[in-house]
Amino acid sequence: MITTTSTAGSGRPGRSAHPSTPEPTGNGGCVLTIGVFDGFHLGHQQLVARTVLEAGRKHVPAVLMTFHPHPLAVVDCARAPHQLMTVDQRIEYARAAGIDEVIVMPFTPTLAGTTAEEFAIEVLVDRFRVRSIVVGQNFRFGRDNKGDVALLDDIGSELGFDTIAVPMLSLSGRPCSSTQVRQALQTGDLDLVRQLLGRADLHV
Repeated sequence: MITTTSTAGSGRPGRSAHPSTPEPTGNGGCVLTIGVFDGFHLGHQQLVARTVLEAGRKHVPAVLMTFHPHPLAVVDCARAPHQLMTVDQRIEYARAAGIDEVIVMPFTPTLAGTTAEEFAIEVLVDRFRVRSIVVGQNFRFGRDNKGDVALLDDIGSELGFDTIAVPMLSLSGRPCSSTQVRQALQTGDLDLVRQLLGRADLHV
C-alpha cells in the first residue's frame, strides 16, 4: 500500500489515503512537480515556477510532491545526507512560491520497491490525475532508479499527461543542487550558499 499525506495550501489539515482514492485536487487534475526539494535552492525554485506557470495555463492546481524520509535513508542509509530543511519548512517555502498543495509521500520500503510503471499508473494517474508533470532533466524514479525522463515521457504519452523536463541550473560552472549547498556549508562558504539558495536567509 502506498500512502500519502496531503497538506493543502488553503490550510486544510493533512490527509492520508490509499492512491486508489483520488486526491481531491479537482476533476480537472493538476500539474505536479516531484522531488525532495531539500533546501529549496534556485534549481527547485525554477521547477516550482514552471509548475505554477503550467497550472495557471491549464487552470488546475499546482501541486508539489516531496518525500520523507529522504529516499537514501531507506535504500542506502550509509549515503543518506544531512537534511537541510524540515518537511514543514519545505511546505512553507513551496506555498510562498505559489504551490497550491504539497503532498508529503512517506518513503517506505514498499515505495522503494515500486516500479516506475506502477508509480506512474497508481500515483500520477489514478490518484492525482496529472495533466502535466514538471521534473529536472536528471530526474529518476521507480525501483532501482530505473525510471528516467524518457520513460516518463513514454508513459505520459500512453496515459495522457505531458512531461516537462527542466534543464539543470548551473552557477559559475557548478550545478545548483542540494549537494552543492551541503558542501558549501561544510567549507563555510556562506556567500556561495546564498547564491545557490537565491536568498539572504540561511534557513537550512
